[in-house]
Amino acid sequence: MANPFSRAKHNASINPQFNPSINPKVTAAINPNLNPWINPLRNSRINPDFNKSLNPLVTASLNPIRNSLLDPKHTHRFSGLRRLNPDAELVGYVVRTSSKGVLLFFDKDLNWTAYAVDNSREGYNVFNLGGVWQGFVLKNQARGWNEFNLEGDWTGLIAA
Repeated sequence: MANPFSRAKHNASINPQFNPSINPKVTAAINPNLNPWINPLRNSRINPDFNKSLNPLVTASLNPIRNSLLDPKHTHRFSGLRRLNPDAELVGYVVRTSSKGVLLFFDKDLNWTAYAVDNSREGYNVFNLGGVWQGFVLKNQARGWNEFNLEGDWTGLIAA
């Protein structure tokens, strides 16, 4: 069976180059660099350095190293979400935490690589394990999310 996302690069409901409403380079309201409400450097409520309840590096219940229920190497309670590059190749997995405001990102080998914090506007800001903001995730029109780097370049998608 063919990968249902194999044509993501050509699908306007997923690819932001074909759809300005999901493209942060042309829609300021969804670009955290241009919208202070969804920018973690300008809004402390969505910044895990200030809002420790959203920081898995310091909140044990959100940390897969301290909470084995969140580590896909140790549990089968995986969310079912996959991270794909724009060519629909698997790059990793996503685990939902008990806090709806935090997602955990794992690579294909199930190593924890990053986490995402809800921006309260149908998206997430992505941080590496050093706590550095490295990108963002926005809803697309295919009931999934698109991943972007801080420059607004589309780097992949998250899908079930």
